[in-house]
Amino acid sequence: MIRRFLHPTLNFQLENAKRYSISGVKPCKSINNCILLKDGYFTCKKCRLAKCFKVGMRIDKVNGLIGKLETQKSLKKLKHKTDVISISVGAFIGRSNLIIFCAPQFDYPKQIIDVRFLVDQAARVLKTGLESPISASSSLEKLAFGLNRIRGTSKTKVQKLTSLGKEQFLALWQDDMLKVAKWLTYFDEFQQLPDQLKIEILKGIWRVWSRLDRLATTMIGRQNNICQDNMMMLNLEDNQVVIPIGSTQIDLSWMSRYNAHQLRLFGYQYIDEKTEELIQTMTDLQLTDVELTFMMCQLCFHYVGKRYQGVIMEVADRLMEVLSNDIHEYYTKILGTEKYALRISSMMKINNQIQQGIYQRRVKADLMRIFDVFYVEYSDPELFLDA
Repeated sequence: MIRRFLHPTLNFQLENAKRYSISGVKPCKSINNCILLKDGYFTCKKCRLAKCFKVGMRIDKVNGLIGKLETQKSLKKLKHKTDVISISVGAFIGRSNLIIFCAPQFDYPKQIIDVRFLVDQAARVLKTGLESPISASSSLEKLAFGLNRIRGTSKTKVQKLTSLGKEQFLALWQDDMLKVAKWLTYFDEFQQLPDQLKIEILKGIWRVWSRLDRLATTMIGRQNNICQDNMMMLNLEDNQVVIPIGSTQIDLSWMSRYNAHQLRLFGYQYIDEKTEELIQTMTDLQLTDVELTFMMCQLCFHYVGKRYQGVIMEVADRLMEVLSNDIHEYYTKILGTEKYALRISSMMKINNQIQQGIYQRRVKADLMRIFDVFYVEYSDPELFLDA
């Protein structure tokens, strides 16, 4: 019955009525003598209002309550509209729109990082080739031997990095680039390509190669109890470096106006979300050196061919045909098994997930370029397209 008294349509009538007056309300047809129905309702609004006043209803109290109810409804409507806006912007850019409104309104001077010396260094490595000839039954096994050699499996020093800044990033990039160049010198068919073509392929695969190499190095490190779970391990020059996942301080002040925490709004992550899952999958497979090398070749040459198309795609397909024949020979003649399709499929699933992560990072990188997140530029932008 109270709910009936406080119906919103009554608000207008109450605003025009005095404290104990019922003026402004439609006249009663029964000369103010309506009969109360059995269910407690009046058919006449004037008599119903008079009954309300009689039992003690006060206009100021009713208006205050109705005002509060209306205010709550307005706030709910406003919140709903705000949620709709947030969801729409979030759906459009794939991340929170908070970073848009927090973006600084001042410009940073662009800094140029000259990588020409690094590219020239890698070119000299490819041109020089192997210091001494290596004998192997196939190109794939020769590459597997080279992979172990450039890693330096005899390293005994273990260094724990708790922070990554400009010096560490540049050292890692240089080390990765030169390692891939040295690794490719163990591939005879690749070394027969024109020098410029070799450099273009190297520039297209070095970042992709380093992603899988980090996973493989971490897997080996955990198997040998060199690093623990939730840690990444990599080989840097003469040291084995361990990086705690989640607790390492990332200093990006040398390249961005935002810190690492703010960049998460754009989706920036130094370590991909599926890192732990991929390491565990690789551990469960118990990959041999030859299998791991085949995974690296497939990931790199498939990616660079798809990225550049044309001549590079044709060359990449031709190189993979050689390596595919080698992996077949490895399974059938060395391991003595004809049924290896399921194992190859499991290895390719890992590669596919790595490639998906690369494409997702590229979309996020495009978003960050739109908002001019980074104020550092490279003398060769293509080199860091997938950084």
